Amino acid sequence: MKNKTQLYDEESKKEGNNKFFSAKNFYWREKENNDELTNHLVENKGISHTYAKLLSCRGINTKNFNDFINPKIKNLLPNPSLIDDMEIATERIVSQILNKQKIGLFGDYDVDGTTSTAMFANFLDEIGCKFEFYIPDRINEGYGPNINALRILKEKSCNLIITLDCGTTSNKVINQITNEGVEVIIVDHHLQDNELPNASAIINPNKNSDNSKLNNLCAVGVVFLLIVSINRDLKKKKYLKKDLPNLIKYLDLVALGTVCDLVKLDVTNRALVKQGLKIINRSNNLGIKSLIKTVGINEEINEYHLGYLIGPRINAGGRVGNSLLGTQLLTQVESAKSDIFALKLDEFNSLRKKIEQNVVLEAVKKVDKNDNGIICVNSSDWHPGVIGIVASKISEKFQRPSIIISELHEVCKASCRSIKNFNIGNLIFKAVNQGICLSGGGHEMAGGFSIEKSKIKILKEFLFGKYDKKKNEIIKLYDTEISFSNLSIDLFRFQEQLAPFGQGNSKPKYLVKNCYIKYSNAVGNGHLSCFIEDQFGNRKKGIAFNAFDYDLGQIIESRGKEGIDLIVTLRINNWNDQESIELQIEDALIK
Repeated sequence: MKNKTQLYDEESKKEGNNKFFSAKNFYWREKENNDELTNHLVENKGISHTYAKLLSCRGINTKNFNDFINPKIKNLLPNPSLIDDMEIATERIVSQILNKQKIGLFGDYDVDGTTSTAMFANFLDEIGCKFEFYIPDRINEGYGPNINALRILKEKSCNLIITLDCGTTSNKVINQITNEGVEVIIVDHHLQDNELPNASAIINPNKNSDNSKLNNLCAVGVVFLLIVSINRDLKKKKYLKKDLPNLIKYLDLVALGTVCDLVKLDVTNRALVKQGLKIINRSNNLGIKSLIKTVGINEEINEYHLGYLIGPRINAGGRVGNSLLGTQLLTQVESAKSDIFALKLDEFNSLRKKIEQNVVLEAVKKVDKNDNGIICVNSSDWHPGVIGIVASKISEKFQRPSIIISELHEVCKASCRSIKNFNIGNLIFKAVNQGICLSGGGHEMAGGFSIEKSKIKILKEFLFGKYDKKKNEIIKLYDTEISFSNLSIDLFRFQEQLAPFGQGNSKPKYLVKNCYIKYSNAVGNGHLSCFIEDQFGNRKKGIAFNAFDYDLGQIIESRGKEGIDLIVTLRINNWNDQESIELQIEDALIK
């Protein structure tokens, strides 16, 4: 039976047919689905065809069904030694612990680096090993190790330094500090350049020589495996008379870092996040607990809260305030101090939002709407702490790779974000190797670099022709077409079993045809609220976030009465203790 999915607008490409188009200028396609597998799930699991289709389009069958719905760490945690240099690093760190020597931790200032540093620090503290940690200032020091910071750790008697979420491309600095008698172990997940630093061990599943196939792990996931390996070795050597730490409790930090770093939620990452969310909902970590209280979350924490409410506040310290605050919060053992740190981060987050909003508005004005290439805009007025978020928003709005450059100093800082099927990290490496950028790195979807102000024009010439939106149609995937009446609370309850959602396991999107928009009105900051009806008069509440950033808001308001096909996701609306389904409108497709 033919079951190849086709572009939703395929009929529009046939001469003489009415055209379908998306309000956000996407092509929509149904996810590939195996009919035989779907039917097998229906028969063996006793579930509806729609439910089975949601599973089969995610590659779920009767064999891996239980591991997906209820993943267990004991079944799915990889053997740490699969990662290259893991055993070398474990042996060296265990030796440092047994000899009661201090360990230096150098972490990145984002959530992945902060959680990596905090988790390692909490572990070392629990087993009685002395340590120092250093988080660089984003503005004054920039990304990655710098020699002054490493020397500060050396002066504090750290003859072993572990870099966390950074270091893979820091050849000059790492080589310099090792020549000064300090050993360095790199724990990272970023792509390597041509050569690697002269470190004692480089634990990085994205290293060219690594064959672990664990390249979707972010730094905090790699750090967790390293701690598991260290813990096992200490147990063999009978390091402590009392029991060694139960490492499961650290999964709250692993979940937080994994969600916020936007890595693919493959089998391993999904298990780490799902179990980590359980730990978070028990409020183990005082810092996370304080942030939940500060934000005012009064419901079960899920990946949305981590990615959009908790993570941004931890990041805010590094962006516009004090880079140390996030790690100080997540390593805090006194609730009063933890609350103070959380409130301060919340204040920084409010400031970050104001700065970011202004930069986004200015950046949008600078974008050439008629161009289809890589967006590269720059200004001396832009705060370097927010350019990463701005790059994400610009890339999403225009569906093109984007580079945002802050010219605050002669050596400018840039952040890059990409779209599907265009590797921005490789492009950065090419620019560095050609001498256009001073330093930089990244991965397929994001990166950053430093560049002299005088070379920005050369960079723009280098970028010309590297990408053409017209040749790279943006194809979005929906899970299945569904009738309006089947958008039910039962369906919502089932799809929640597929969570946590994120990269590689997106929240189910449904195509619903022949919808009619009633009583639409603008709400909040550019959102649109409405009621949606089918042809029989059945009605549900709808919301389209940031609808007026695109043509979506205008199309819903002007053409919804004619009948419109919608791409939606499901939400639960609680009103007067009554639950009802609310449709979040992702896009509109019109004949």
